[in-house]
Amino acid sequence: MKSIKDNEKISLIKKYYKKDKVFLELELLNYSGYNLYMIITKSKKYGTYKLSWFDLDDIKDKSIEKYLSCQYIDSKVIHLIENTYSDYKVDAHYIDEFLTDKDVVIFNANIKTKDSDNISISFKKYMPKCLANLTDLFIFIFRNMPRTYEVFLYKILAKLTGSTEMYEYKEEFDFDLFNGDIDKLFRFQIVERGKKYYEEDRVEFLEKIDDRYFAIVNGSEKYVVIIKYIEKDKKMQVYCTCPCEFYCKHIYAVILAIRNNKGNRFYKIMYKNPNKNLLERIIDFEYLLCLGIVEQNFEIINNYGELELIPILDKNDKYNWEILEDSEDEKLTKQVKYFLDNK
Repeated sequence: MKSIKDNEKISLIKKYYKKDKVFLELELLNYSGYNLYMIITKSKKYGTYKLSWFDLDDIKDKSIEKYLSCQYIDSKVIHLIENTYSDYKVDAHYIDEFLTDKDVVIFNANIKTKDSDNISISFKKYMPKCLANLTDLFIFIFRNMPRTYEVFLYKILAKLTGSTEMYEYKEEFDFDLFNGDIDKLFRFQIVERGKKYYEEDRVEFLEKIDDRYFAIVNGSEKYVVIIKYIEKDKKMQVYCTCPCEFYCKHIYAVILAIRNNKGNRFYKIMYKNPNKNLLERIIDFEYLLCLGIVEQNFEIINNYGELELIPILDKNDKYNWEILEDSEDEKLTKQVKYFLDNK
């Protein structure tokens, strides 16, 4: 079968549910690289409500059923929503005048509002403040889906909370990491502070793993900086654990360190797993990037890109770690030995 366009896929989904009553639809088209379609339907046969969601990019043929994920919804909740919005004044047929085909949100609901019998709105990425009364509807949808999709909820609502800048700076963008003019990305004050951080050697760890650079910058506290860079496409994405919601001095200092080849590899540790050999564990990425020891813990970067302290000894007071990579002077090994000798 030849490739199917997104609108054709949505038509196939609607056809699949033609025997049911459609209560609500939400489309996220080209949204941060995803194409998602969500639909709440009421079974005419059983009277039950079901939220189904589809990744449109996964759909390759007309067998829609094999691509769906779903969650049943209590009918009492649906009735509560219907009764609540009947008294709301909502710009129920809003269409963003600046709407393009990038990061589009299309929302249709068979819900009566004070001035309309249904809701049909379209906007680009962030919900306009004039639609603030619909906030609970979006929260309702995403709270019934896997947590991995909550990022879309926060993006959609970002304009209502004045936090759009946070999401803008975390988006992937076109940039040549090694030759692009970084001073154009950062505010003047940030450029000066970032240079100072670099010159003061505050970038304590810096290592490239696959398509990401992981770094630790010592500021008022330790911050994790992660820079994802696709060399072939010259696309970059940045992240820092500091509270700034813009391109910060920590990121600037790390870019300078990358350009000047100032890498300093992390320690690598791995929890012993008797069911797998060492090669299997490394392939499965079960090792952790470690900064060293803090009191009775290893300080590591967790799966969320944050610093975390994890106990050196397990609940039975046993040491079950392997050091996969140490510094040339075996600093971590010596720290562990000192800890074990004095525990």
